[in-house]
Amino acid sequence: MIGMKRNEMEISHAAQTQTIQEQRQCSAPDKRRFSKTKLSAAIVAVMTTAALVLSPFAVTGQALAAPAATAKPSAALAPFVNSGIQGYRQVEYAMKHNLVQPLNTVVKKDGYQLTVNGFIADKYELIILFTAQADSKRAFVFMPPKGHSLQLTDAVTGKVISGKKMNDATIQSTSPAKKNHIMYGIAKIPLSSPLTTPPKKVAAEFQLGTLTAVELDQLKALDAEMLAVAEKARANNPDQKSSFSWSPELLKKYNTLKSSVKDSPVLKAVFEINPKVWKQEARTLTPEETIDVAGHKIKVKLELTPFTTVTTLSSDEALFKNKEFLEIFNKDYYPSLLVKSGTGEYKSEEGASIYTYTDHEMKIVSESYFLLNKPQSLRLDFTNMKERTITQQLVVDLSKQ
Repeated sequence: MIGMKRNEMEISHAAQTQTIQEQRQCSAPDKRRFSKTKLSAAIVAVMTTAALVLSPFAVTGQALAAPAATAKPSAALAPFVNSGIQGYRQVEYAMKHNLVQPLNTVVKKDGYQLTVNGFIADKYELIILFTAQADSKRAFVFMPPKGHSLQLTDAVTGKVISGKKMNDATIQSTSPAKKNHIMYGIAKIPLSSPLTTPPKKVAAEFQLGTLTAVELDQLKALDAEMLAVAEKARANNPDQKSSFSWSPELLKKYNTLKSSVKDSPVLKAVFEINPKVWKQEARTLTPEETIDVAGHKIKVKLELTPFTTVTTLSSDEALFKNKEFLEIFNKDYYPSLLVKSGTGEYKSEEGASIYTYTDHEMKIVSESYFLLNKPQSLRLDFTNMKERTITQQLVVDLSKQ
């Protein structure tokens, strides 16, 4: 058990997402951003045309000792607590702790209707719950080749909060049985830097992709076929030592469907934000113990909000620009965060993560939703990814904080 400095308690704002595959994007040389987005396992592999990638940062999110009474979702919000939608457990957690602002903002244009049903705010993530409906002859796509996009803007200042680029916003959705022209969606906007000043009003501009019913069936069949090919490739190459690509026939089918996706017109919904949704508990934990990476001492800081864990690894040396150090770190010290529940077991859950680097610091902003369930303790595992062995651990006891 490690020692702890005095914990800082504050009223703050809070957030983050769920996934199994990793997409990487590079920005400025001194600040690189890595982001994971849960899509279809097969289609992500198509987009990267590479071997399947292991999810790098497992983030906990188990329902632990639940406090008081659980808030029941209203009829308008109930469809989003649906196991058919990636991320529904996070929404369920938000409803349980009364962190959802109910809305009923309706936009209609060119045969499409979009209703914003709810809003969830965190300084590191924003979540919009929405319902969309198209002409009964169209069917909403449920994954790439071309999916849905969202741009979120401060409606007062005009400043863009999230653009339409890949991973700026992710939309996870489901449709009622035999009603693919209706979609229940959860739009998540992860933020690598905290949004400390909440906007009073936001404008959400959606563009939603649709196919015909026949094309949608073709997409489902293609996804199943590509997933089977990917799983076979992984089984034949468990150590991922060689690259993998799709056959020309599968790629041709994929590109044909991609060209068939029709985007809706821009559906712009403007709504006000209740300041109360930003007033959320946050905790900062600064373990006294350090980890040792190839003879270098690395300090750890954890910031916990209702929907996010921010893990900051720092050093007095300029290590996080050193390629040799990063190669060792990524190979032998991959971090995973686990939470100890009331049963006394540590459990983890994968969540979307954004990595940013400076000379002296690595910051990992990850989806989590356990803080308000009052966890007993946290454990940070550092793992050798090839051998799947834990190289170091940090344990933080929260029961005495």
